[in-house]
Amino acid sequence: MTERLLPPGWSMQPIGDLLKRVRRPVEVDPDQIYREIGIRSHCKGIFHKKETTGAIIGNKRVFWIEPGCLVFNIIFAWEQAVAMTSDAEAGMIASHRFPMYATKNGSLLPEYVWRYFSSPRGKYDLNVASPGGAGRNKTLGQEEFKRLKIPVPPVEYQQLTVDVLADADRAIRRTSDLIAAKRELKRGLAQQLLTGERRLPGFGEPAVGGRVGKESKCGWIPADWECVRFGALGSTYAGLTGKSKEDFGQGSPYIPYLNIFDNTYIDPRRMDYVRVGADETQNEVRYGDMFFTTSSETRLEVGMASVLLADVRQTYLNSFCFGFRLDELDTLWPEFAGHLLRGERTRRAIARLSQGATRYNLPQSAIKGLHIPLPPLDEQKAIAAVLKSADQEFALKKKLVALRDLKRGLMQRLLSGSTRNSQKGPSS
Repeated sequence: MTERLLPPGWSMQPIGDLLKRVRRPVEVDPDQIYREIGIRSHCKGIFHKKETTGAIIGNKRVFWIEPGCLVFNIIFAWEQAVAMTSDAEAGMIASHRFPMYATKNGSLLPEYVWRYFSSPRGKYDLNVASPGGAGRNKTLGQEEFKRLKIPVPPVEYQQLTVDVLADADRAIRRTSDLIAAKRELKRGLAQQLLTGERRLPGFGEPAVGGRVGKESKCGWIPADWECVRFGALGSTYAGLTGKSKEDFGQGSPYIPYLNIFDNTYIDPRRMDYVRVGADETQNEVRYGDMFFTTSSETRLEVGMASVLLADVRQTYLNSFCFGFRLDELDTLWPEFAGHLLRGERTRRAIARLSQGATRYNLPQSAIKGLHIPLPPLDEQKAIAAVLKSADQEFALKKKLVALRDLKRGLMQRLLSGSTRNSQKGPSS
């Protein structure tokens, strides 16, 4: 955005003139207990690591968290690992890889900058300020960050924008909490059916450890079930490769990361777009394909799976996930696979397959070694049907999608200044 295109009263200013670095070093005591923070990528907020001792921290440079600051993980800022600190982080610490910023002269609110960097335009700017290749070589440069020019509206407009988007977040959070409550009610039933501890009428004896069924690499399962290696059922493939930022925003649909992370089944309405040339070799997705997220800041969130149940054409997969395609759909029923791969036992098994320390990764080769319990096909279909009928989340998920779409529209309009009123501030 240039000065010429800005609304009246707005200006393009370098961040270094408006924000100041906040640094309060910790004098680490080997006998004290400390708790560090981490920042999830894709605008998914702060998480709290397990408590540790000063002796384990050793000579690492760490700083006290100051509530109300803009904070980045510089290694993954280009992936929108950006958040706001709050009172919940008071007394916690962060390494030098998590710089914090407060307002320098009151003309730019940290909350507003956070909202800006959560937008597509803000993501583009973070990429510009993060020279280098992908992954750990692509680090947010402090000088590059300070030189970034962003559109700055009057403070009153900034505050109203922050308030409107906070209201949208509260509505999204309330709906998400309702979905989680419904999901917990269904979880117990799913756990029993997916492990064979409970059988539907007409499908034989349930597995009872040591008495009925058989022991396997999948645990104790019914006698007529199989425990199969996932890789024996099909093959993996990669997401988009060789793409630059100029390729995105137009062209063919592709499945974004959060569509996989959030959903048991891919939502065909939540697609992003990428330009793919006729001479390119990219993997197209297909009905029945399963997708896995490749990395996460926590072990329990790596390898989140989602299944495609829509017939699509010329649709691709984002580069931060990989796909798995069955050789035959009648070996693992796709509707059943969605529940199985999100089931508690399978999630624990996937977590054990992940690799890493500060960030966890799931190689394609690892998922091939996963062992899953496989009922006969007709029982798979019956279990999937029962769990679908018990699923009370659908209407709430539609509402959640609508709220997220509304928030995206509000961000686009408010952060660009296309919705404004010089007296009253932004309106919806």
